[in-house]
Amino acid sequence: LNTLKDRARVLCYAGTTNERAQETLDVTLNELKNFGLDITENELQRCKARAKSSLIMQEESTMARAGSMVRDWFHLGEIKTLDEVRQKVDSLTIDDLTRYAEEHSAEKFQVLTIGPEPLDVHGEVDISDL
Repeated sequence: LNTLKDRARVLCYAGTTNERAQETLDVTLNELKNFGLDITENELQRCKARAKSSLIMQEESTMARAGSMVRDWFHLGEIKTLDEVRQKVDSLTIDDLTRYAEEHSAEKFQVLTIGPEPLDVHGEVDISDL
């Protein structure tokens, strides 16, 4: 996941066999289409744990913290302390994430597949920009 001020991108990679390539693409596109709409408590807790471990790593690396501060300044116009970020992570709920996903649904996908046969995106993806 990469974010900018006015957009974000999610890059996916799936290694599969030629026989299962279409199924793999279908499942991946379905997951992206429903991204954030059916989060479980277990998934939320795992995500929070990962975010907190990243914060711990930032505390131990000057370069990582500097990068985080630059991203905060660019995206938010202010620099958040690690405690502020930690509190924000701790306060997130499934409802918060679901509401955000509903308000910021993915509308266009660009798909690139590599393999011996072309795959069908079933009209689920706007490929006009490809």
